[in-house]
Amino acid sequence: MEKKSTFMPSFQFGILTGLAMIIFTLIIYLLGVKQQSYWGVVNYLIFIIGIYWAMVNVRDKYLDGTMSYGKAFGSGFWVSLWAAILLGIFAFFYLKYINTGVLENAVSQAQEKMLAANPDISDEQLDKGLAMVKMFARPGISAIMQFISNLVLGILFSLIIAIFAKREDKSIA
Repeated sequence: MEKKSTFMPSFQFGILTGLAMIIFTLIIYLLGVKQQSYWGVVNYLIFIIGIYWAMVNVRDKYLDGTMSYGKAFGSGFWVSLWAAILLGIFAFFYLKYINTGVLENAVSQAQEKMLAANPDISDEQLDKGLAMVKMFARPGISAIMQFISNLVLGILFSLIIAIFAKREDKSIA
């Protein structure tokens, strides 16, 4: 029995899933919906559906209807990796050129939270805390963090979804 690679179809589904998540993010931005709203959950659903869709498609079209847990997870991993790469690149351009105020708002919200949590904070402590926040509130760092968080989340989703997408070969050899 020949070994079939799940890389290429998973690559395609990863790109499609990433593009769907990007389009949804742009629609939310154009509609003026807050970033921290419940609509962000829809992006996770798009991610989950993309991973499951890839696993089932690979299983049924490329692996003759059977797929081990490992192959299912591998397919989900590749989808997650390519979607995360695409989303990381998008995050950089989104934060640098499209929605430039997001990072500035994050810094001001962090300042408000620091002051609310500790009203007696010294200016020196506040400046140190804000310097740390500003270090991470840059498009490049945020894009890397976006990539890492989406990859980790995709791997977790893949571990779970692979349980339901696998289909062992029950035929007698």
